[in-house]
Amino acid sequence: MKIVVIGNGPAGFYAAKRIRTLSPESSVAVIDRDKLPIYTKLRLPDFIAGKVEEKKLFLAKPEDYEKSGIETHFGNTITSINTKEKKVITSSCEIFHYDKLIIATGAKAFRPTIRGVSEDGVYTLRTLADAKAIIEKTGISRKVAVIGGGLLGIELANALKSRGLKVDIIEFFPQLLPRQLNDIGASLLLKKLESPTFSFYLDRITTEIIRREDSLVLKTNRQDEIQADFVVISAGIKTETGLAENCGIKTEKGIVINNRLETSAPDIFAIGDCAQFDGRIFGLWMAAKEQGEALADILAGKRESYKPSPFNPMLKVNGISLDEIRKEAAGRKL
Repeated sequence: MKIVVIGNGPAGFYAAKRIRTLSPESSVAVIDRDKLPIYTKLRLPDFIAGKVEEKKLFLAKPEDYEKSGIETHFGNTITSINTKEKKVITSSCEIFHYDKLIIATGAKAFRPTIRGVSEDGVYTLRTLADAKAIIEKTGISRKVAVIGGGLLGIELANALKSRGLKVDIIEFFPQLLPRQLNDIGASLLLKKLESPTFSFYLDRITTEIIRREDSLVLKTNRQDEIQADFVVISAGIKTETGLAENCGIKTEKGIVINNRLETSAPDIFAIGDCAQFDGRIFGLWMAAKEQGEALADILAGKRESYKPSPFNPMLKVNGISLDEIRKEAAGRKL
């Protein structure tokens, strides 16, 4: 069986690796526009903080793919899928035929519609290249604004603070982490995080980013004007569904899949951040890895269907445990 995997993130990589283990007779080709082997994006804030070396981010070396029998085509961009002829075509007109196709294109960082969002000095964090650009900017900066106070936004802000920067977080919701904490827990978390160099603007919408000489000024719906040397947006993800849409595969928020991780097109599957399962896009590293390994099991006949685990993402800031905050909040209710 000839299997082509589009994407080398956790979904695509772990699917390919497990398929080769369970079905060594199958050929597996992984195609990705990035030139790098798989690395963990979970630790990019730690990399920015200087807590982990770049080489420690990588989960596999090029020779590891070869040892696993995985054919790699990195630095290649798939431009189209031909579902009738069962082939994918790259930007260099290279053609790959498949018996089974796995779409694991992931997602990109979401940039909200804000006037001035394309100004120089406005960053997102999704890739190693993004992290390196942010690190370079910190070397000539004293103050940064982070738009988005979710888990990643807080972890990133904390990493920037550890590099000696004054950090302001602008958050849409009136409390921190409303999906993870009630209002009492959110208030406790805020008290633990706030400091003279770590400030929060809650219940705010950034309406405009303006350049003033060498700085940026963020305006909000509450008439704040927040000055920063640069801005990082941490406002969630936007699924990469273009390939699927262009060949007629059903998409909504993501590529729609069933409990066998199948799309609406025969012999084409979708997993990871690009996939919508039961109306939901998980957007979690562990969910992507789980889906990749589950699909390998399904293709090898080891299981019938996929059932997601109850994921509980945690805040990775030293000295702060969301579970402990929840317990403290529960005690205060009593």
